[in-house]
This record gives sequence, C-alpha cells and structure tokens, in this order.
Amino acid sequence: MGKEVEPKILALAEALFSTLVFLLVNVRSFIFWRLYPPTEGINQAGWYEIYLWIFTLILMVYLLIRHDLAKTYWIVLRKYSLLIIFVLFSLSSVLWSSAWTVTLHRSLTFAFATLAAVYFGTRYSINRLLQLLSGLGFILMLISFLLIFAIPVLGTDLNPPYNGAWRGVYWHKNHLGNIMPIFSLVYLIQFINLKFKNSHYEKAIYAILYLVSLILVIYSKSVSGYILVLITHIILGLAFLWLKLRHLLQAIHYLFLSVVFIVGVVVATLNLELILGLFNRTPTFTGRVPMWSVLLQNVFPQKPLIGYGFGTIWADAGFRIEIRDEVGWTYPVLIGDNGFLDILLNLGIIGLGLFLLNYIKAWIESVRCFLRGINLGSFFPFTFLVYTLFANLTFSLFMETEVFVWTLIVTLMICSTRENQEAI
Repeated sequence: MGKEVEPKILALAEALFSTLVFLLVNVRSFIFWRLYPPTEGINQAGWYEIYLWIFTLILMVYLLIRHDLAKTYWIVLRKYSLLIIFVLFSLSSVLWSSAWTVTLHRSLTFAFATLAAVYFGTRYSINRLLQLLSGLGFILMLISFLLIFAIPVLGTDLNPPYNGAWRGVYWHKNHLGNIMPIFSLVYLIQFINLKFKNSHYEKAIYAILYLVSLILVIYSKSVSGYILVLITHIILGLAFLWLKLRHLLQAIHYLFLSVVFIVGVVVATLNLELILGLFNRTPTFTGRVPMWSVLLQNVFPQKPLIGYGFGTIWADAGFRIEIRDEVGWTYPVLIGDNGFLDILLNLGIIGLGLFLLNYIKAWIESVRCFLRGINLGSFFPFTFLVYTLFANLTFSLFMETEVFVWTLIVTLMICSTRENQEAI
C-alpha cells in the first residue's frame, strides 16, 4: 500500500513545486499583486513572497532527495560558475543599495528563482518544459479572459491613452502583449510536433489555445507584441523549412541566405521610420528614446560601475515622478522599458557584463541545440532567446517586473547543454 501511495505523493509534490515556482516568478507582474510591494517590515507583502519561496525550496530539496538528484543538481550548479557569480553579485548589492530592504527582497527572489531554474534544467527535457508551459499558458489565458469580461476594471486598461486595451491578469497591457507570444510559440510547436492520426483531439486543443493566445496579443494593442509574434513565427517557419530541406542545402545556399539577411537588416534600419509608421509608431518608440537619454546622461553616470542596487531604482516613487517630469510624460514612469538598461542602472557595468556573459552562454547552447535539430522543440531555446532580445528592447522582462523570463533563460540554457552533451 505504501509503495502505491508514495509515487502519488511525489507527483503531487512535483506539481505543487512547479505551480509555486511559476506563481512566484510571475506574481509581481499580476494585477492582483503589487509591482513594488512594501518591504520595510517582515510582516509586509514583499516578505510573504520570500516565506513562500523558502517553503518552495524546501519542497525542491525533498524532490531532489526523492529523485536521487541532489548530487547531480550540485554538479550542474558548480558547472555554471558565471551564473553563481552573477547571483552573488546581485545579492551583495544590498551593501551599497539606498533601499537595502528592497534590494534584499528582490535579490533573494532572483536567487531563489535561479535555484529553481537549475532544478527544472536538471530534471526536465525541453519537450517536458514545453508541456509545463502549455499548462501555465492555459491558466494565465483563462484567468485573463475571466478578468477581461467579468471584471473589466481589472482586466482592461480603461485610462487614456490605452482606452480599453486588454491587460488580462497582468499589471499592464504591454506585459500581456509581450508575454503571450511565448505561449503562442509553445502551442504552435506542440501543434506541429503532434502526429494528426494519433492525437487529433490534442492537436485541436493546441490549435485553439494558439489562436486564443494570438487574440490576447491583438486586443492588448501592444505593438511590441505584434512584432514579437511576427519575428518568432518567421524564425520558427524558417526552422521548419530548414528541418525539411537541410539535407539539400550546401555552403553556397547558406552564404546566399546570410547576404539576404544582412541586406534585409540594413534596409530595415534605413527605413525604420517607415516600418514603425505601419504600426502607428515613431522612431522615439512612444517617448522611450528621450527617457533613455535622460537615464544614460543624468542617472547612470552617478553610479556607473556597480549601480544603485538590485531592483532599487524604480522602487523609489519619488524617482519615478522625477523622471516623468523630466521627460514630460503625463503619468509616472514605472520601469526603464529596456531590460538591458534596467540591469545597467541597478547593477552597473559590472552587473550588466556578468549578465551578458551568462546570456551569451545561453545563446551558444541554443544555437548548438538548433543545429542539432531533431524536431521543432529543439528550436525553441534559440527562438525564445531571439524573443528575449527583441522583447527587452522596448520593455523590461529580464528582472525588473518579474523573473519568469530569466527563469526560462537559465532553464533552457541547462536543458540545451545537457541535451547537446547527450547527443554527442
């Protein structure tokens, strides 16, 4: 009897762990929580996240022991010394932060999310991760639709200039528009990978979920969301063609495609104003460029090497209002609207450099996984990293509003490394 019950308990613990991690890495981006929760006292909202994280990590240790993965986890963690250094540097920024409780809260969340990501990368394959993301996307979309239609004051942004744009479960319509392309990509990969004869019901479900994710992007009225959908679909389409035709391709074909790509980038750059005009946008990226200029000229030079402390700068309401007044916006600036810039401000040149070293490592492993391409799942890490690059040009999705994207970067880096090594 005990042997029959134990696997069920283990499966329940695994499901609970995954649920808690996905909740905690996203929670600050949700409309029902706070983007900058108070952290001055141990009984305030920010620390409730930490208490739940501690329980989640205890659950992770239990799972590592039960799955006999503790030694493997430790070996994997030690392989990523740059990752450890970056996390430790982020934690140490509490020493020079002007709001140390904020930095402690945010850097602990970041560190805990990284530990959870290492577990996911050690435990799961890319295909299993796609299944988990499929379930997460379904829950997020379901809650979003409930809020949009049942409680529109929460699910939509009724204030000008957004005028009813959907934001669903998220704090801002751009967050919904920027996150949903991840799930549309996941559902499209799952749909294509399934064989119709054996899984037509499951295939139909993925098709419906894919269309629903696109509807959410469209009605979020997020131009960056539209562009992300376009870019990820182009890459996945090219990957699909390459998977089918690569045995026919020779060096001359790759050279020709490289030239076409370079020419395309140059033409797009020279005609940026025209292209943005198609989306009713200007080269200032809706006022972001003037704000970035102020941040780089007036704020960054004051603490260029080590920054202001992890997660500190935008948590200061006075600073947000000050930047609003300088750039002439009608509402307070809440984030830097550029993931790389926000890391630079919070952790300085050293912190951004450490981040980029880890980011480049993830890119290298994703390219290796891409070239190994067994099915479309093998292309997900690379396509996702392209997504992160473009998504963080006009929004902050690395570590500022949540750590979901960072968690996926680390998870996929480890998954890709492991699967690349197993394929040798």
